[in-house]
Amino acid sequence: MASQQALALNAINELTIVGNGKPLQLSRQTLAVVEPTRIWRGQVLANGPPSRKPSQLPEPASNVLTLRLGDVLGSGQCAQVLAAEALRLTGPHLRLLYPQSPHLPELVVKFAHPDRADALAHEAAMYEEMEILQGVSIPRCYGLFTDSTVSVLLLERMGGLLPLGDTLPEEGDLWDVFRDLARLGIEQTDSIRYANILQAPTGFPSAVCPFHKTTHSYRIIDFDNARKTDHTLQRHYFNTASVLQPILDGIKSKVVLDPWKQSDRPSAL
Repeated sequence: MASQQALALNAINELTIVGNGKPLQLSRQTLAVVEPTRIWRGQVLANGPPSRKPSQLPEPASNVLTLRLGDVLGSGQCAQVLAAEALRLTGPHLRLLYPQSPHLPELVVKFAHPDRADALAHEAAMYEEMEILQGVSIPRCYGLFTDSTVSVLLLERMGGLLPLGDTLPEEGDLWDVFRDLARLGIEQTDSIRYANILQAPTGFPSAVCPFHKTTHSYRIIDFDNARKTDHTLQRHYFNTASVLQPILDGIKSKVVLDPWKQSDRPSAL
């Protein structure tokens, strides 16, 4: 009998995508460790970037997930995101048809554009760096899977976009989500935009935040340009606010603001 526990983030070793034509069979990849960026001047931590938190995951399992792709949900500079329906999950001690909660959340598959596989691998490494925030402030990530030509990231599907025209419910909670990233030294200011701030999913339980001791209502996505730095929490806040606050102001006026051009952005130092 299958366990009623949620599947560990490292429990899927192979991914099979079926549909029209020959099935696509992909293998999970071991990821490089994120190399921190030392800023050295300005508001920086005396001892360098925060240390990576120890992993709480069990030993990797050898399960195979078979899924079918659905609609295109979005596309950016790095990749295209498609909905995915989980058809079966099989392994030495596991066999589930149409796995769903409490085993797996709804899923999406993020396909790297042909020349952006390295960027997607960096994003996967950033998710691994932020393991303690998966299901808390960012989506759960079940791994990077590749073959000789295709590279995909398997992620938890999020809720919808932020509502336009009103003061954001629990706006303070959104700022706390960005503070969670800052506590790990993660800076994402190049990718903060309206489309990358989503509501938490409702069909799968959120994990309790290790810093705020509550569950968050929002999630941050898109980390292919993120970096880990030695900025202080105050510097992280100022850098985030310079981009996030105009977006929130635009939401109240029913306006979606794109990020500022690099030449227009205030200095990070």
